[in-house]
Amino acid sequence: MKTKYIKLLAVAMLAIFAWSSCTDFDELNRDPNKSTNMDPDLLISTVQWLPSSDWQRMHRLFIYPAGFMNQWTGSWSVVYYAGEGRKNTGYFEYLWSTSYPEVIKNVIDVVERTKDNPEKINSHAIGRILKVQNFMRLTDYYGDIPYSEAGMGYYTGNLKPKYDKQEDIYADFLNELKEAEAQLDPSMPAPRYDHYYNGDINKWKKYANSLRLRVAMRLVKVNPALAEAEAKAAIQSGVFTSNDDICYIQHEDINNGGVGVGQGNAVANLLNPSSAGGTTGSIFWFASDFIKPMENMNDPRIRYIAGAYLNDVHKTDVTDQVFAQRGSYAAMCPAAQGYSYDANPDYPNAAGGVDVVDANGETVTLDLAYTRLRPSNAIDAYDSPYIHMSYAEIAFLKAEVETRWGSPANAATFYADGLRAAVEQWTLFGINVDETQADAFANASLQAGKGALYNINMQLWILHFLDPLESWANWRRSGYPEVTYYNRNPSVNTTNGQTPRRIQYLLEEQKKNAVNLQEAVDRLGGSDDWTGRVWWDK
Repeated sequence: MKTKYIKLLAVAMLAIFAWSSCTDFDELNRDPNKSTNMDPDLLISTVQWLPSSDWQRMHRLFIYPAGFMNQWTGSWSVVYYAGEGRKNTGYFEYLWSTSYPEVIKNVIDVVERTKDNPEKINSHAIGRILKVQNFMRLTDYYGDIPYSEAGMGYYTGNLKPKYDKQEDIYADFLNELKEAEAQLDPSMPAPRYDHYYNGDINKWKKYANSLRLRVAMRLVKVNPALAEAEAKAAIQSGVFTSNDDICYIQHEDINNGGVGVGQGNAVANLLNPSSAGGTTGSIFWFASDFIKPMENMNDPRIRYIAGAYLNDVHKTDVTDQVFAQRGSYAAMCPAAQGYSYDANPDYPNAAGGVDVVDANGETVTLDLAYTRLRPSNAIDAYDSPYIHMSYAEIAFLKAEVETRWGSPANAATFYADGLRAAVEQWTLFGINVDETQADAFANASLQAGKGALYNINMQLWILHFLDPLESWANWRRSGYPEVTYYNRNPSVNTTNGQTPRRIQYLLEEQKKNAVNLQEAVDRLGGSDDWTGRVWWDK
């Protein structure tokens, strides 16, 4: 696969320069609040870059909803807020309060600036695809949201957009993706500064169809007939066919400083030891609920993503030494929704410290927390890629389409393709993947006694462990795997002991857009609470 090294700072500076130099001082009658010369291709690069570069956004998403999905634990915020079911309205609001003024405003500007320019037909179509990509995350998080009128204040002056029904939003997603894919024309100029595909329009066509497949499969509970029709149509139109099609952005090897937006991968900055309050050890741990099924399937990815490390400047790997004493990888993990230093009730013998030998041959005693699995060097590298959509996901979704509405034999083939791709995609992170091991995993990995839908969506849950929003959304729409809300501190829990199904709206909206907000709340049954459900989560 072609490595995509991007110069994010340079592009950002170009965007700032272009924005600041757009006023024509010879035409004083021009509205100074409106820019007419901004290059939409610069806006495209900004929209691509922002979501995966914001440390604060990732921090919030690793609390809500990663804390619900039992993949990560240990960090105080993952356990205290999500694990204990405590509400933090500031954290609820962050995705909304950064997406609308930063990402949504810019992507709507791309679409509007290019809609009547034949030379920018590909930029226009790509803007529509990015519009769906980013609005989908918002509506899956909150439910009904401003959509059709959102981001249009610059053009219409409407600063109080209505909240569209999620049913209508999803219908428009399908339409936007179909039309955008048809618009894309390889014979016309491609946008400059394209961080995803470097201007390869045929790749963008595949991404539009693949995103359409994801959208369609969200509807399996609420409208299975439409889900089937749209999923099959998307596949027929041409979705991803290999790991060469993965939609990702390659970040730079830069520490974002622990706050805000930067050039490094925001997830890596969150997980990286040097971003954790100055310590050398990550404050995030893998939960045994996540590692146990991987271990049961002999999943080679465990050692790609996790390890036990000394808290030294070299992050010395002592995984094998700890494993020899604990006996399993799952025993090297805290319990889901538990702290790193708490005993795991499922592994009562895996308690207390462990003696290991460091790089100097000295015996070192590790406290319990540091015998446990934390993020590997591969996933906390600042220049690691951020994957928006993988071929493995598409293979698994095709397997589900065949399981629900087609051939079990074809489903088995696509499932194996997804397993193999899910292992091999780690070459993007610098992992030297053993192909023999990948083949063995692809040919043998099923959870015994579980049905096809369970196995497929268990793999999607594992696949999306670095993307909590997608992991949570796919769990809600499929029901798999069985995720337990442990409710370890019921005296403070505000979820009624249940896994939350949506996130509440902004308090600020009660002041600035109260009428439209109330209509959305009324459609929820009059209660804006995180135990309610979005439309497709029937």
